[in-house]
Amino acid sequence: MIGPSVVRARVSHARRVPVKNRFAYDIDYLLLDEAALAGKRRPKLFSFGRPNLVSLHRSDHGVAGCEGVEGVRSHARASGVDGVEHVLLLTHPRYWGFAFNPVSFWFLLGVAGNLRAVLAEVHNTFGERHGYFCKGENGADIGPDNSIASAKRFHVSPFFDIAGEYRFRFRLDNTRVAAHIVYDDGAGGGLNTAIVGTRRPFTDRELLRALVRRPFGAARTVALIHYQALRLYIKGARYRKRPPLPGRSVT
Repeated sequence: MIGPSVVRARVSHARRVPVKNRFAYDIDYLLLDEAALAGKRRPKLFSFGRPNLVSLHRSDHGVAGCEGVEGVRSHARASGVDGVEHVLLLTHPRYWGFAFNPVSFWFLLGVAGNLRAVLAEVHNTFGERHGYFCKGENGADIGPDNSIASAKRFHVSPFFDIAGEYRFRFRLDNTRVAAHIVYDDGAGGGLNTAIVGTRRPFTDRELLRALVRRPFGAARTVALIHYQALRLYIKGARYRKRPPLPGRSVT
């Protein structure tokens, strides 16, 4: 459970009133352990910190004051979360050197693989980042049925205001990983988002299969984001100007 995986995932979005829009795409993620994030464990097709067909760089992740594994661990301690023994990062890597990741998840696990906390790291298309730190009540673990609420603080879609709240749910086991986010804008609208995937071995064979299935990687993701934004605009969704960044980098 605490080892790395290639994750064959399905990403779905369902936007509610006043403008409805729904879509789902298959995307290949990596679930990386601390050894892989330190460049100590890798298939030949994957590299950390240097070019490869599939790669990840330190600059691809992290929000101010919470960079990398040690930054996430430090933030957890400062937030009152103890018993963190393992850290896993669910992320979309660079294919052919191009990077863009709408959201990644840092899973903080206890010694038995129990989920102690999750940092959702959100990137927008303006090159900005923000983190939402999710933890259980009174130091409890996060179970698959637990829903963690957080006020929305960060601008992602130009078709939503900075208002309302998110509700996060997570599941991580030996075979699957899932993250569900329900956004309520406080005015009857919002968005349901999910990333649900099957864990496969972290091997060259699985990486090659991912490259063959979706060779354009993050470039495809960016193109799909802009395509869906165009669809919303044509349907009449109101465009909002980008507001200033929140005062804190982690909510």
